[in-house]
Amino acid sequence: MPKKANKSKSIIEKPSLLSRKDCIIMGILSFVFTILVFFRLGNFNAPETYYEINKDNHDIVIDFGGYIDVNTLHIYLGYLDNRKIALSAFNEVSGAWELICEQQNAGSVFQWNTIPINYKLRYLGIVSQDDEAIFNEFVFTGPEGIVTPINTYDYPELFDEQDLFHSTYEKTYMDGTMFDEVYHGRTGYEFVHGLPTYETTHPQLGKCIIALGIKIFGMNPFGWRFFSAIFGVIFIPLMYCFAKLISKDTFVSTCVGIFFTFDCIHYTLSRIATIDIFVAFFIVLSYYYMYKYIVEDTAYRKNTLLLNTNTLSSGDNSVSGNKDNSHRKFKYTKFMPKNVYIPLMLSGIFIGLAIATKLTGVYAALGLLIFMVAHLIKYWPNGQAFKLFLFCFFFFIILPLVFYTLAYIPAVEKYAQMGSTDMTIEFNENGLSIGYGHTGLIARTLRNTNYMLNYHKNLVAEHYYSSPFYEWPTVWKPLLAANDNVDGNNLVSSVSYMGNVLVWWGGLLGVFFCFFHAIIEKDEKAGFLFISYLVQYVPWFTVSRITFIYHYLPSAIFSMLALGYSIKILTEKKPIMKKIFMGFSIAVILMFIIFFPVISGLPVSKNWGLSLRWLPEWILVL
Repeated sequence: MPKKANKSKSIIEKPSLLSRKDCIIMGILSFVFTILVFFRLGNFNAPETYYEINKDNHDIVIDFGGYIDVNTLHIYLGYLDNRKIALSAFNEVSGAWELICEQQNAGSVFQWNTIPINYKLRYLGIVSQDDEAIFNEFVFTGPEGIVTPINTYDYPELFDEQDLFHSTYEKTYMDGTMFDEVYHGRTGYEFVHGLPTYETTHPQLGKCIIALGIKIFGMNPFGWRFFSAIFGVIFIPLMYCFAKLISKDTFVSTCVGIFFTFDCIHYTLSRIATIDIFVAFFIVLSYYYMYKYIVEDTAYRKNTLLLNTNTLSSGDNSVSGNKDNSHRKFKYTKFMPKNVYIPLMLSGIFIGLAIATKLTGVYAALGLLIFMVAHLIKYWPNGQAFKLFLFCFFFFIILPLVFYTLAYIPAVEKYAQMGSTDMTIEFNENGLSIGYGHTGLIARTLRNTNYMLNYHKNLVAEHYYSSPFYEWPTVWKPLLAANDNVDGNNLVSSVSYMGNVLVWWGGLLGVFFCFFHAIIEKDEKAGFLFISYLVQYVPWFTVSRITFIYHYLPSAIFSMLALGYSIKILTEKKPIMKKIFMGFSIAVILMFIIFFPVISGLPVSKNWGLSLRWLPEWILVL
């Protein structure tokens, strides 16, 4: 009997997962990435005071005090996009306004929009062609640089932050929004100020996180990107811990940590105010805890059966003689211990946060369901099944619905705000239709969810940098998110979405390795990683709308873990291969350094960016 107790102890009392060495390595990688991710993240200031145009106030008259050459009007646009204006010059001889241009468009919110004038004049008339417009700042430039009107006192909000404009060509991502920040960053601003919500094609939690950064630091590039950077940093310890949990090997965990720290798309998505880094983080965290639950629950059930072997044997000799069947014979009288149900609870919480951030979290939830069902088939919790069902129903269905709904608290619907009295509720060809007269939280959550599903199902659009799912793993077509001329000559600032080719190509090999190892060796860890990769990736095969390389991020992350596990298997068989993978990890860092200028926005020679066009579709600078 004492021997059995000792054996039981060896099963339950597992050694500490992280050693001091692990913590040091994790700390170094996180510190390095923190320096990199906050390096030129964005300016701390941007024009925030604004001049408001309405249907009764369309005109702005600028007086330069004398006839001068005015080349350009730079408009830092507020939260309303695509504002159209007409420009006219006053002719003092004829006493009439002469039209310079009938219509110019300031398209992008929270960034500088350039409007050409190229006219010699004293008085400039600016007429808004929209009933509403928000202009945060005007800057006029001529041959000698910035030109300041003499009547700035008439429009103080338009000329009080002139120092935030670069009078040279240094207009870059540092000054304003880039790519989808015009949607997600804008919506964060709207949440903070209680304005009608513009971006309604995704759930709202990710934009709530962006809004928190804006609330703390203001509506400036650093503020709206702050929490993306924070999530990018804390993602590194998570990946290291996940690799260590699976491999129990510090070398493998270090390799995975390096792969993720120096993956280009992880870096770029940690520096832009979009929701993709948030949903990926929550997905991986939910899978981490599901894996931890499976490990803990397996140990718990094996140990419980071991402790009760004599009891089971006295009642049914077939139990002790058939280990695979014993768990079905034994009846558990108590619920699972804390070390088992807490990881399961956390898995449900984090998949709920993922779904509340982006509907792709549902793909990940299906993967969790697969693992849960497979585990229950192997270890059926006889006597606990009903309690376990209720537990999972609450944490994997009820709680995610609560998170998803609560994220809509700051969302404001324009039509509901206008006092709509439509109280109809019906099902039609577009799904559930709820009139805007219903203004409650549940109504707007359901209404927006229905809109989201229809939007993505029916979206017909084109984008030069879009790419189909089968191109993503090979980094066939990166996405150029920002490209600005810095010195008017050969210096450019560009930000591209692309994977580190060594990591992504190696990760794809790791996925195939895990697939074959799972089949041939019946390796459950390899199977877990392969299925985890697949459930993030395969659903995109059926998506008809345009897609982009960043949609591959969750799959790429599991391919890195698969590559790490492949390294463990290979180095155990041939220890000499450890040196090869050390060299590979160094090469990953060097590849990141080579491409760093074109993923970070760091001003670099255009020729350098052009020299990195290793594949035909690698347009990393313009």
